[in-house]
Parts: sequence; structure tokens; C-alpha cells
Amino acid sequence: MLFVRACLLLSLMLVLPSLSYASQKVLVSVHPLALLVKSAWPQLEVTSLVPANQSPHDFSLKPSDMRKVKQADTVIWLGPEIEPFLVNLMGQKPSQIQLSHSVKEAAHQHSDHDHHEPHLWLQPDTLVSLLLVIQNQMGLASPTAFLQQYKQWLTNSEQEFSGLKDRGFISYHDAFHPWVEYFGLKQLDVVTHNPEKPVGTRHVVEVRQILASGAAACIFVEPQFQGRLLKKLTQGLAVKRIKIDPLASLYEIKSANFISFYGQLTQQFKLCLSQ
Repeated sequence: MLFVRACLLLSLMLVLPSLSYASQKVLVSVHPLALLVKSAWPQLEVTSLVPANQSPHDFSLKPSDMRKVKQADTVIWLGPEIEPFLVNLMGQKPSQIQLSHSVKEAAHQHSDHDHHEPHLWLQPDTLVSLLLVIQNQMGLASPTAFLQQYKQWLTNSEQEFSGLKDRGFISYHDAFHPWVEYFGLKQLDVVTHNPEKPVGTRHVVEVRQILASGAAACIFVEPQFQGRLLKKLTQGLAVKRIKIDPLASLYEIKSANFISFYGQLTQQFKLCLSQ
């Protein structure tokens, strides 16, 4: 009887943490990071503040967004330098995780990356550190299953990119430079480093000259940034356009399939760089 009671008690102790995790409402500032958190810990209730199809570069808070922040048990955000629209609200939020500084500290090493990098979810070499920060600060279990999937994706992608590093490309938005640096890919130029500012005529001419020379295998275009400028860059040129979405807009958070999102990015790069 004592043995049975001990087993029941142990079972209850194992179940209670998962129940407490499931009851936590976690609000993540941007959609792709929310997808990552949900994929690592499917038991959490995760939502994003910035909608999936909207760029965080031009986001502004509405009253309904402020209520979401106040009602969340924990808010995960990138930090004041990257998301200044959240600074005032975060000053009143006791349970929060600020990733931009914490990730660098968790890595315990100097990194070539700017620790104010706004696209942390696109850094293959710091993704594990990012998850470790969240795990430790929220008291979560290690996301073992996710990490195994991630390791397999990383191995496969390194092999797939091994013969494609000599071909250049142009990105519309400077979101993928951590990805490019990690895999040793050849990004010739970007159309804009800051989508909030207009692109100068001189730079448009420079990018168009690269495209006209044939040095770029493609130009990556994003659903959040398209229009007349893209037409001006490519009009009259036989340039391959490859759609790529760094914000994982087509992946619902509840699907918990961040690895599928990463796999899709790998395939889009291969589509550009393959003959």
C-alpha cells in the first residue's frame, strides 16, 4: 500500500509541473519567436503581439495590445533597442524575459553578432542559447525533442549548402545576415538595411547594376516588402525572384512546427542558388 501511495505521489509530482506550464499564458512580441517557443514547449499557451503578416518595423501598440501585455503571465520580447514600442509597458511588467541581452550572456562567449540583432530567431548558432534563457527564467523542462529535430535539420542543411556557397544573391531586407554568416553563403548586397527609411536612388542603381551583371542568382523578396521599388530594380532584367518569409507568416503558432519553417527557408535558398 505504501508503495502504491508513493507511486501515486510521484505521478502527481510529475504531472503538476506540466499542468502549471499549460496554464501559463505566454505573450511573445513577434510571431516567429512565438512559433519557436510553442515548438519547443507545446504545452504552453503561446500568442504573439505583432500579427504574423505584419512587419514589426512599423508596428504601433493599440489599446487591445496593451491589454494583452497586462493579461499575460509572462512576456518575451527582444529588448528596448529593438522594440521601443514596448518599453513603457515592460516597465510595469514583473514577469518578462528580455532576449537581446540575455542570449549573449547565456552563450558565455564573445560573438560576432550584434547583441541588438532584431532577428534572433534567424541565428542558427545562438538558437539553443535563446531557448536556454527561456527555459531557465521560466523554470521549464529542457525541450529535448525539439533540440533533436533542430540538430538533425542543422546537419542536413550544412550538407545541402556545401556546394552552393560560390553563387551570390541579393536580399531585399537585411534579415538573413546571421543565417548567411553561419552557413558561409554569398550575399552580394541588400536593398535596404532599415525598412523604415526610404532607399536612396544611388543604392537602387548599384543594386540594379549587380542584377544586370548576372552575378546574383536571384533576388529574395518578402511578402511584407514588395511594390514599386522591386519593379524598379528588376524591370527589363531576367532576374529570378524567390519569395522568402523571415516572419514565418504562413505557420500558425499552434502548429508548433518551427523546424518546418527553417526547412522551408533552406529550400528557398537552394531554389535560388541551384542551377
